[in-house]
Amino acid sequence: MSSDETTPRHGLGGAGSTVVGGRAGSRRRSSAPRPRTILVAALIIAMVLVAGGVGVYAAMSHAGHVQTMVVNDLQKGADELQLAKAAVVKANSKDGGVTELKQADSHFQAARVDFRHVLDQVNSDLVLRGAQIAPGVGQSYIEPRLSSVAAIARMGVDLCDAGLKSTQIVAAFLDQSNGSKSGARILAAMSLAVSQAPAIKAALEGAKAEADKVDVSLLPSGQRASFAKAKSDIGKGLKDMTQFQQLAPALVELLGGNGKRTYLVEQPDPAELRAGGGFIGSYSVITVDKGDVTLGKAGNTNNIDAPYPRPGQPKYVRPPGPLFQFASWHGYIFGDSNFLPDFPQSAVVGEKLFEQETGTKVDGVISIDPWAVAGMLSITGPIAVPEWHTTVDANTFVEQVFQQLEKVTNLSSNRKEFLSAVAGKLIARITTLHSSDWPKLIAVLNGLVTERHLQVYVNSGAAQTMVDSIGWSGAVAKPTASQETLLEVESNFGADKVNHWLSRSYHLVLTVQNGKLHHSLSVNYVNPSPPGYQGGQSYRCYLRLYFSGTASGARSIGPVPNKAPTDEPHPGFGLLDGWFSMHGKTSAGAGTATMRFEWDTTWDGTSARQIYWQKQPGTLADRIKITFINGGKTYSASTDIGQDRVLVLSATGIVVKAGSAGLAQLPLIGASS
Repeated sequence: MSSDETTPRHGLGGAGSTVVGGRAGSRRRSSAPRPRTILVAALIIAMVLVAGGVGVYAAMSHAGHVQTMVVNDLQKGADELQLAKAAVVKANSKDGGVTELKQADSHFQAARVDFRHVLDQVNSDLVLRGAQIAPGVGQSYIEPRLSSVAAIARMGVDLCDAGLKSTQIVAAFLDQSNGSKSGARILAAMSLAVSQAPAIKAALEGAKAEADKVDVSLLPSGQRASFAKAKSDIGKGLKDMTQFQQLAPALVELLGGNGKRTYLVEQPDPAELRAGGGFIGSYSVITVDKGDVTLGKAGNTNNIDAPYPRPGQPKYVRPPGPLFQFASWHGYIFGDSNFLPDFPQSAVVGEKLFEQETGTKVDGVISIDPWAVAGMLSITGPIAVPEWHTTVDANTFVEQVFQQLEKVTNLSSNRKEFLSAVAGKLIARITTLHSSDWPKLIAVLNGLVTERHLQVYVNSGAAQTMVDSIGWSGAVAKPTASQETLLEVESNFGADKVNHWLSRSYHLVLTVQNGKLHHSLSVNYVNPSPPGYQGGQSYRCYLRLYFSGTASGARSIGPVPNKAPTDEPHPGFGLLDGWFSMHGKTSAGAGTATMRFEWDTTWDGTSARQIYWQKQPGTLADRIKITFINGGKTYSASTDIGQDRVLVLSATGIVVKAGSAGLAQLPLIGASS
């Protein structure tokens, strides 16, 4: 963007805090260049450059005068940018609003005037221009210094232009004229941001181009690092803008900006664990139209699954093999639809079965378990549910809903409608959150998808690509040439609620021998479930272990083979599966069981090797112990599977890292200081 263009009346992104931040879920959040970082460094640069440049050929007094004016203008510009940034931050707080945005505009415009004045002084000063073209010292000494001063000023102008455009978007986020619903405001702001993004990106590209013109070798050594950081921040801002331009259209789609969209909200019960998080005990349907979210029908899944389709009836669909073994007398039903651990695949099945049972066609599926509800309650605060004579709270919700639904003495015919009632009130509360709460909400949601308590699938290909890119899809990680994948999955097919109490721990022994990496995995269970809850105390589990499809020598010890063999497709993976049962707590103590698996992959023990261990939805932070034996030495590590983990193996040991995480970012300008 040319720095000589007419100053826009409004603009985008706090002074280089810029920009519409990033992917509605990018993998890392990069703040755009901040005024104090860039322009205070520029101030010192200008003082040195101008003082040195004009002090040649008897122009010292004139140079001192020009230096004073330039330094003053740069300082004023830097101060105005800082004030603009502070005003944008204040506007996004609960105490701020339109008044602060007007102040930000005023500061951006004032800063632009100051930076333009620097350019005018440098460009119009005949003494400086004459010295600049003087033979020898002019071109070798004065010209590069004047050019760097001008570049710094133009960089400031471009950042002001980006900042001026940002306030329009902040205003759209804060606009209450169409009501207080968050979705409508986000959609309006996102639509505006899509139209403004090219100009913002051009302004940042202009700032980067000007920063590139500064001769870093002329800077004092103490200022070079800060200037390099400033350039890096501009580059990160540009990267964020590119990602935003790719992702924003998908977010507009999700918010119903392209027409009304209907989403099915599954509420799995992790106390009756299934591969996708739990038996889907209740559901809600929400409609999103131009950002406005409304709750549709909701209720107990059993009321739509029943009467169960029998073999030979028109709506009968044969369940997958292990499900058929569990209940051969009826067909595939919506409540059982999350049989597969890959959420996008299970969601497609769920959509089809839900439409068959209700006649309602949906545009996507969202899965939220009780921990996800508790996480959102941590943002909304407690919510009264008077029809159930209670108030739900983040700290007590998970246990409260379990006791409400599963304790025998609390059973009622409509008990599963409790979750639907909570869901409706929660949605209503979330859609009226103040914009200052949105960053906190996004952070909580990112944590929930990282722990696989929240999973999202949408039919739109572009939108689903975005969902997957920010780690919200619940998709199973596929093995690659350099990274194995490990996933242990349990399905409680005992119609009980034992998983509420069940604990498990893992011990993985990895041994390098004869060019192979031998894996020996033990899964240890303790079942302390008491009497008095639905389904009894016995844990009847269908167990699956996914590992690299190139492995050899795979075997299991403990699980009983299927009577109805699995017909599940699992390309790229090896699969060991089977069944086991264990009793609950008796006078002799808690029930226990151990299942073991072994397999080999090719590895010489010296090159890089990673094992990606994926967490099953609906579980908590089960403990993991790893023993690694390589070259006669034994290494050990301990962690948990509260989220995906990466085991990094080398000739000298083992390191455990966090796996992929939720990376959504709401493009709030100036939301962070």
